[in-house]
Amino acid sequence: FIMFNQTRPPQISPKNDHPLSIKGRFNRLSYLGWYGLLSISWSILFTLIIAISASFSVNNVQVHEPILSAFSGIGAIALTALWFAGFYFQIVFLTRRLHDLNKTGWLCLLLLVPMIQFFFILYVLLAKGTPHRNDYGDIRPSAAWEKLLAWIMIIFSLITIFTMLIFSYYFASPDFWDTPTQILQNTTEYF
Repeated sequence: FIMFNQTRPPQISPKNDHPLSIKGRFNRLSYLGWYGLLSISWSILFTLIIAISASFSVNNVQVHEPILSAFSGIGAIALTALWFAGFYFQIVFLTRRLHDLNKTGWLCLLLLVPMIQFFFILYVLLAKGTPHRNDYGDIRPSAAWEKLLAWIMIIFSLITIFTMLIFSYYFASPDFWDTPTQILQNTTEYF
């Protein structure tokens, strides 16, 4: 008898798998895609809340400090609700990613440990999920928009890290760069 290498075909997740539910799995690209969507929508809503709160405070009472007054009253309540909603969805996405690694969602508590959280996030972002059905369900394939948004997030993160390295190099070596006063003195010597 000849034995052929029989591999399991990947199971496709059922149709009732809702991405905003804590049950189910997210692979790396799905996790980054949904996290990117959360970040973009959170930033837009944050800006809108600040702008609307500032405009109401400018029209009513305080003309000189519109941004500070945006954090009082309804603006503060809306920002607090937005923060809790963003925190909830971050935990949901992280739990689904841990489920893909066949780990319990309670490992999210590692985010509260200062030195461990960095290595934990690296593990979550870089570890490959189980290639077959695990304790938390079938494989959930990434949608095309999730993949696109995930790659945009990766490229944006790399550009941000590169920019931070350039700025830290600039500020760490002040002798290498001329100050604006020195530049003016060097360029106006002929006059």
